[in-house]
Amino acid sequence: MSSVAVKAAKGELVFTSFLLAISLVVLWDSITLVESGINAVIGPKAFAIAIGALLLVLTSIQIVAVLRGDKGEPEGIEGGELIAKSNWKALLIIIAAMLYHIFTLELLGFIVATIPLFIAIAFALGDRRWIRMIIVAVAVVVSIFFIFREGLQLNIPIGFDFLTGGSEVVVEEEW
Repeated sequence: MSSVAVKAAKGELVFTSFLLAISLVVLWDSITLVESGINAVIGPKAFAIAIGALLLVLTSIQIVAVLRGDKGEPEGIEGGELIAKSNWKALLIIIAAMLYHIFTLELLGFIVATIPLFIAIAFALGDRRWIRMIIVAVAVVVSIFFIFREGLQLNIPIGFDFLTGGSEVVVEEEW
């Protein structure tokens, strides 16, 4: 192995070792996490343990690969190379879509506010097949909505509260 290859392997091993330490900390913190009185099917502790375990497994696989001599190949860009041109139009489309989503989520609900966001981001990233974009956006957004709303029992905005008089919660205090 050349000195450059040894340095690359050491760098990858150091980085992967830090990831291993982070995964152990995440796993330990999630195991010792005190559950609150949330009445949910799957609580935050289960997700934290799953993420910590997944990170531990993937990091362990990466450490074994680095110790066996596998090292990552650098991307095409090296320091000092110029990028052809920044895509400001795509950036502005994504920013506008995110702002639209922020301001319409509560008013129109998750499904109606997120489908245009999905389509706008796909368009900004270069997709021009409109029918496919719309079908995929609807399928993904509706699936996510029902997984989170029904499966995980999280309160995702349905929207159109202005038609039914709003969803204001009135708290009566007794003195």
